[in-house]
Amino acid sequence: MKQRHLKPSLLKIDKSIIGLLLLAVLVLFLPGCTKKEEPQSLKIGVMSDLGAAPFIIAKEQGYFEKLGLELEITVFKSATDRDTAMQTGNLDGAMADMLTIVFYNDAALNAKMTSQTFGDYVMVTSPNTTLDALDKVSVGISSNTVIDFATEQIAREAGLSERTELVAIPQMPVRLEMLAAGELSAATLPEPLASAALLGGGQKVNSTLEMGLRPGVFIMTQTAIDEKADAIEKLYEGYNQGVDYLNTTDQADYMGLLIEQLGFPPSLAESFDFPTLSPAQAADEVTFSTVLDWMKTRNLTTTSYEYKNVTTDAFVK
Repeated sequence: MKQRHLKPSLLKIDKSIIGLLLLAVLVLFLPGCTKKEEPQSLKIGVMSDLGAAPFIIAKEQGYFEKLGLELEITVFKSATDRDTAMQTGNLDGAMADMLTIVFYNDAALNAKMTSQTFGDYVMVTSPNTTLDALDKVSVGISSNTVIDFATEQIAREAGLSERTELVAIPQMPVRLEMLAAGELSAATLPEPLASAALLGGGQKVNSTLEMGLRPGVFIMTQTAIDEKADAIEKLYEGYNQGVDYLNTTDQADYMGLLIEQLGFPPSLAESFDFPTLSPAQAADEVTFSTVLDWMKTRNLTTTSYEYKNVTTDAFVK
């Protein structure tokens, strides 16, 4: 049998082609294998109430980290401090209320409500106080905030409007201390501070949730919405995982953490009944209309904002 031999030049060409093909494969696939994706980041502010719990738990459990989100959380004890941080560009978003979204946009801080947050604002009496027996009812509030709004709604429902004297006490822990000391007839507080006041001997007058009002929201700046949409999606994915954890875990496993990080009263460790939370959902349009009408009667705004222009449901299901 005659044996056929390839010319050396042909062998060289074949090897060159193979080399080029291998180089092309490396160029196409090697970057995808070796490039490390940089984590995304957000800075948010939360208030020291129950609405913050899913964020705190999700961060503690590492949910955000697993999603590739570096999340910095700052806890605020007053709305004024939170608003200053937002207005100076130190936060991408914050737990707030529907009054806040109006104030921000009035002040040319372009922002939108991205979801509801859990919030129940409760009027509680001081220990051993019967409001019906008082000529004047001094109520501790934080002026021009959701607490102020809630107080007026509850006072009207309870027939106390004509006798109510509002006392501005921005710091929530101070409001709670003054209530416990009998320096106020009543105070409006978020949960779980309201429950702490009830444990101290106060009586519940009413609450926003019982009245069908849901003014607690989360707000993001328009800049964050435009430039960090993927990070915000991860924020809510982690938030919902935090909600699942809270709804399925014995609260003895996490109340200590919330007491430590959110400044909840230690007395709640054994006696507070943590509510069932819902996954993130869009801000309530009916409540927004009620809040906006109230703000106009108080001359807190002159702008008739449309719900659709100050909210987005792009990040909630």
